[in-house]
Amino acid sequence: MSFSKEMAENLFQPQHLGLLRAVLDNSSEGVGIVDAKGTWLYMNGQCRKLLGLGPTGARPDDWSQSYGVFYPDTRTPYPSEQLPLYRVLKEQEAPDQELFIRNADIPEGRHVHVSARAVHGPQRSLQGAFFYIRDIHEQRQAETEWHRTEQRFQFMVEAAQEGVWMIDADRRTTYVNRYAAKLLGYEPEEIIGRHLFEFIAMQEHVQSNHKLEVQRDQGQSVTVDDFPLLRKDGTPLWTRISAGPLHDEAGTYIGSLAMVADISHRRAAEEQMRQLNADLERRIAERTAQLEFSNRELESFAYSVAHDLRAPLRSISNFTVALTEDCADKLDATGLDYLQRIRAASKRMAELIDGILALSRVNRTEFVETDVNLSAMAHTIAEQLQRWRPERTLRFHIQDGLVDRGDSQLLRLVLENLLGNAWKFTRECPVAEISFGTLPAEGGQGRIYFVQDNGAGFDMEYQQKLFGVFQRLHTQQEFEGTGVGLATVQRIVRRHGGRIWGEGRVGQGATFYFTLHDPPGAPPSPNLSNPS
Repeated sequence: MSFSKEMAENLFQPQHLGLLRAVLDNSSEGVGIVDAKGTWLYMNGQCRKLLGLGPTGARPDDWSQSYGVFYPDTRTPYPSEQLPLYRVLKEQEAPDQELFIRNADIPEGRHVHVSARAVHGPQRSLQGAFFYIRDIHEQRQAETEWHRTEQRFQFMVEAAQEGVWMIDADRRTTYVNRYAAKLLGYEPEEIIGRHLFEFIAMQEHVQSNHKLEVQRDQGQSVTVDDFPLLRKDGTPLWTRISAGPLHDEAGTYIGSLAMVADISHRRAAEEQMRQLNADLERRIAERTAQLEFSNRELESFAYSVAHDLRAPLRSISNFTVALTEDCADKLDATGLDYLQRIRAASKRMAELIDGILALSRVNRTEFVETDVNLSAMAHTIAEQLQRWRPERTLRFHIQDGLVDRGDSQLLRLVLENLLGNAWKFTRECPVAEISFGTLPAEGGQGRIYFVQDNGAGFDMEYQQKLFGVFQRLHTQQEFEGTGVGLATVQRIVRRHGGRIWGEGRVGQGATFYFTLHDPPGAPPSPNLSNPS
């Protein structure tokens, strides 16, 4: 007798039966034993727990109903004759089975795994059978939940109105959702397993390879806009792709996941917008050229007409002087008055012609930009104005140190007109106050110049007429002038890339603001408080 056989026989001696029962009772798996007729001989505690019931005395044909045995779907009753324990008692093959137990003691049910083996005696006679039952409920619940999660994920991915594309480390497609496949004109099955570069134009391979290497080596996500993928018919599909690397539990790079958005409509709209802008720019250029040509023609015409009118006006003026000198004794008072009116009208027309010529010269003169000391220029003009009427009490307040870039001759015209207007419209003031200075521009960029006086002012209702040619807010009897000065100033300021506007009140003076070299987007007419 061998040593192992002797040990086995000793184990089954009466004095060791308690030890054997203790081992079976403390097993982590359920163990049950029946005789050849299916009568329960033994059932350990784990077996009773998993079955919910102990030995019931039910016949083998009633085992399924007695213990509440179902298929893993938890709804379909499992036939007793298919139970592994039943089959081994019939000397049939009995593969392991996964079952679901639900009865009065286990109302919520439990998933279990069972197996059975027959026990034979001498001459292969059937002595009985034993079976094992193992708890797999938590495992199945986890698998079910995982499966539900996967189904939800699959549903969301397939329902997404954005392409989802996965590749492995060899850049072969492992998954593509139906939306992405449809964008390219394929069924998903036609793309799975194929190399990514089969769907990318040859000229994009280098860039794509670089992006994938960045993902793999640096673990970074990348986004590529305006990227063309190839449709099944060979035409490009313009996309925006956001891709990130995939790693396994050990952190090893296993591929990439990309979100693919179709931007064809956006590109079409952008292209249409580019074409519209190009067409608009072309039309603007044509209209601008036409307008510039028309303006040049008008200026040339105005210059020619004004220049040619000088000679007949001089003749009219000279003949009225001759009539006055040579024929005064032959004319009565009415005739002399008529001659005086003709001379005054001729002088007025000559002044208007000079204004037209000055206005036309603003745009015809070559623009020479230098550093211009506006403060010194204003002081010189103020001294000239004071010498014209030394009896007037004038107080000029001129800010020093104002230097800007521009054409010195044109900027002199600006200050001569603005300071001259202030001098003219303050002549009824006992003490004329005239100021020239600057204010900070809105946003702190640049500055705003102003010329302010305490003279006659104007009604803001007529503000839009200030810079029109021959537009006057006062009669010739009130204040002399041609109505060309402010129009000339506006043209000069515009040539310097600036703006001009005025504010005033009747009897309370006026302020004219202007800028030079405005930044892009400057407001057309800032609302400023009085600078004084």
